Amino acid sequence: MPAHDLQILKVLDPPQEKTKPLHPMLPQPPALLLMISPIRTGKSTIISNLLLNSDFFGQDFFDEVMCISPTIYNDKTSRFLKKAFDCYDEYSDELIDQMIDKQSSYEDPNDRPDLAVVLDDIIGMIRREARINHLASRFRHYNIKLLLMSSQNYRAVSPVIRSNCTHMIIGSPFPNTKELGKIAEEVGDQFGGADNFLSIYRAATPKKYDFLYLDLTSNPPLAYHNFTKLVAKGGQGYNDMISGGNFNLDGAEADGEVPK
Repeated sequence: MPAHDLQILKVLDPPQEKTKPLHPMLPQPPALLLMISPIRTGKSTIISNLLLNSDFFGQDFFDEVMCISPTIYNDKTSRFLKKAFDCYDEYSDELIDQMIDKQSSYEDPNDRPDLAVVLDDIIGMIRREARINHLASRFRHYNIKLLLMSSQNYRAVSPVIRSNCTHMIIGSPFPNTKELGKIAEEVGDQFGGADNFLSIYRAATPKKYDFLYLDLTSNPPLAYHNFTKLVAKGGQGYNDMISGGNFNLDGAEADGEVPK
């Protein structure tokens, strides 16, 4: 038999692939962004920036956005989300089923709208059998480009969601050291162990409202101070912090400045 070059070739991208410009530091769709942050640590502000600020995803990136939050109608920080998107203050499986049915109704998957689905402080309130937990492993099939979930309690989040998250935000200050330790135990192996992970967290969150942002899709995974400064790569601890990886959202060097 003739010899063949058994080279692995890249699978061709689907035709008519939708592409929209997005800063490379942000979660690249399709993404499941899990936010673990205590109360009054700026979760609503981060979500509002991601969906309304044109430097982030902004209002034009997604065709449709659905927000589910028990405080959406009385949280002043979220008032602009309420004006811009479809918002609900209660979770129900019916909402998720309706969204899935609508997306599935398109004969050509390329015609499906690009969706963002946000569940803010809902995860700890819903049962383990809820539709959203199943959706976490299949959201890509329904053209959900961003599935964003926030919770104050990490272990209250379904293991299905935790194992499928592509990016994480861990807020500060985090007064519950036991809860922070649970995150370090589960995620720390990707960053050289739990102790290294906690060192990275402390280095990334020197001030109130700072957050550790993890890109778990990169190889190695990457850890950032907010969305502005690369502080560590997977397998590296505090003593191996990356220097000079400091960028703001328009790509210019920021010299350590964090946007206010």
